[in-house]
Amino acid sequence: MATQLYPAVADVLFREWDPIGVNDNEQCRDEYDNYVPGIVALLLEGAGEYKLASRLSEFARVSMGLSHTDDELHRRIARRLIALVAEQ
Repeated sequence: MATQLYPAVADVLFREWDPIGVNDNEQCRDEYDNYVPGIVALLLEGAGEYKLASRLSEFARVSMGLSHTDDELHRRIARRLIALVAEQ
């Protein structure tokens, strides 16, 4: 299941999450790929919305250095990621 989740998670992160606003440029498609393994691992562990949203927020604040994060976006993306598992 993990190998099936990787491209789906990468697509959600690029198309829907996109905290730095690069998804209008297909050449940046791999911008968030470093976060995919960690997200997939959390999904396979059965992480809930809060844990996934917190991790997305952490990525934005710590890894990307953003001072403002959109908590509602992170919760929405967390729900979307959880739904990916159900679709597999």
